Amino acid sequence: MIQAVFFDIDGTLVSFRTHRMSDRVLSALHTLQEKGIKLFVSTGRHPLMLDAVRSAFPFDGYVTLSGQYCYCGDKVLRSNPMEPAAVEELVAAASSNAFSCIFLEGQDIYINYADEYTVQFMDDLHLPLPPTAPPSRALGRDIYQAITFLTKENEGLLLERAPHLKTTRWHPSFLDVIPTTGGKDKGMDAILDYFGIPLENAMALGDGENDLSMLVHAGIGVAMGSASDFVKSQADYTTGTVDEDGVVSALKHFGLLP
Repeated sequence: MIQAVFFDIDGTLVSFRTHRMSDRVLSALHTLQEKGIKLFVSTGRHPLMLDAVRSAFPFDGYVTLSGQYCYCGDKVLRSNPMEPAAVEELVAAASSNAFSCIFLEGQDIYINYADEYTVQFMDDLHLPLPPTAPPSRALGRDIYQAITFLTKENEGLLLERAPHLKTTRWHPSFLDVIPTTGGKDKGMDAILDYFGIPLENAMALGDGENDLSMLVHAGIGVAMGSASDFVKSQADYTTGTVDEDGVVSALKHFGLLP
């Protein structure tokens, strides 16, 4: 019996085309909540990037920064910043503007410099560019995640000098960088432990490789139609794309909606 559902945002709940949740998805969420099912966001976004989502629907809790910062209401359930050595490696790699990098602290977001990939990424999310600051600003601070704009061809600029970092790629132009102890699956566990819900009674839906840890961890993992073939192969079920209201189709398939 499914008691909790975890939703990625971009490409799962929110369309890159409309920048919003569809009326059908919103109606489905309200129906599930009325049935007593707990609903959670699980995203790589920073909490400061969630205003539009929070205002659209009252989720029961949030897994943010790819599992590093999780909360329900005013209660923080997981806070997992990078180790100081990892931050030092990231700063050293990003120094001299070797690549564009967004640094995500608990209450702050900044970027060393913006390039064409950064501008396009923030435009896709319908969010403003963060303010500029030198990478050295991150030293000695709690960094929960970074977004490094590196293609597969030049990702060695980071990976060859950062053994204390964990990366996931859900776009050809950038890597999410998190602590080695990070991941959306860890955030899911923190939420489920708080509510006393068994893992096997949880469902997760997502479209990117950064969602993979929670898709294989949950009792039921659903890949969106836009996911890569590898992500689809690891999920229990593949549904339609966000613009096809794939979330609604999956919930119906598993009997959570009539």
